[in-house]
Amino acid sequence: TRAAMPILYGLYVEAQLCNVSSFRLSDSSDWIFQVQKRSRNGTVEPIELQQGVGRLEWGDIHGADRLACDRSEREATMRIARPRKAGGKGKGKLGKLGKLCGETPLAEYAGQGTFPRLVAVFECEGCEPLEWTTGGIACVQDQNGQEVVRAQLDGMIWQDPRDGEACIRITFHEFRRL
Repeated sequence: TRAAMPILYGLYVEAQLCNVSSFRLSDSSDWIFQVQKRSRNGTVEPIELQQGVGRLEWGDIHGADRLACDRSEREATMRIARPRKAGGKGKGKLGKLGKLCGETPLAEYAGQGTFPRLVAVFECEGCEPLEWTTGGIACVQDQNGQEVVRAQLDGMIWQDPRDGEACIRITFHEFRRL
């Protein structure tokens, strides 16, 4: 049988920025999410993305059932989505990623606002993301135009270690199926 196409989910966030003009999440960062099995029992487990990819084997299937199950029932994969070149393979939703996020699947969050903005797109197979539990690394540009390359979003908060005046606080996030 032919493998199912991955389902795309967008990570939308709202953030409070103090003396920061913008930030972009890094694809080299380690991310931790809670994901739900895409089946009727809805098992929830953590998945960690290292260098943009994470895999897990569901713990609710044992013995002979594990061998009899479709692979999507046994395993889950979540990865940062990559735009595909126009005109080649990858037409359809994945080909539209450039329109969603520009040249990179990790979009810039700039300015202030009270509405969620798309900052990342993920390809998911066998799972649905529920919760973003660890922030990861962001490339931050402060109001003076200086870039802080490795800003660690611990607990969805970052404060500039140089002087403490620049900060990011993720106040809300959600996943939406694209």
